[in-house]
Amino acid sequence: DEATLARIFEPFFTTKPVGMGTGLGLAAVHGIVGAHRGGITVDSQIGGGSGFHVYLPSVDAEATTEAAAAEPIVAEGGGGHVLYVDDDTTLVLLAELMLGRAGYRVSSFVDARQALAAVAAAPNDFDLVVTDFNMPELSGLDVAAELRAIRADLPVILSSGHIDAVVHDGAQQLGVRGVLNKERMTEDLLALVRSVLATPAAGG
Repeated sequence: DEATLARIFEPFFTTKPVGMGTGLGLAAVHGIVGAHRGGITVDSQIGGGSGFHVYLPSVDAEATTEAAAAEPIVAEGGGGHVLYVDDDTTLVLLAELMLGRAGYRVSSFVDARQALAAVAAAPNDFDLVVTDFNMPELSGLDVAAELRAIRADLPVILSSGHIDAVVHDGAQQLGVRGVLNKERMTEDLLALVRSVLATPAAGG
């Protein structure tokens, strides 16, 4: 219906029962299309189905090839290595796309313990960790605490769909360098990553 159509691309909005959907699928699609400088629209009729229309900018392949040969592109990420941890595979895909297109190397994990093991195996191989707050077994604060024990100067960004005093206070106590609101991931992720990497840690 019209009320649902007006909100379908909002993060965490879902019409599914509790536990059956996160409301992040179409938000991620919207972010991916936007990252490619495109647009997406939807037509829907109750009982008649829905149609999604994705519009992407056309590219003159020959002109693009000539321009690339004449002037190499320098990625703004500068090759920095970001470790991204989230148990939601949709958000992992979106983060990989956004960070990769910005020139960062990305290692992503849906299992927090596997992510910690990767850092423990090569502590100096990573420049930044972005971790979800609400995950099975280990919370984002647990991850931040263990990372601090492995490599105290490794910057950490904590992401959450619900930021309250527990998140803020816990992040501050553990020296987390930034807190990302998941509802603004497509708008704020790259800016926050750039800001944290460009700012030395206190006393560093």
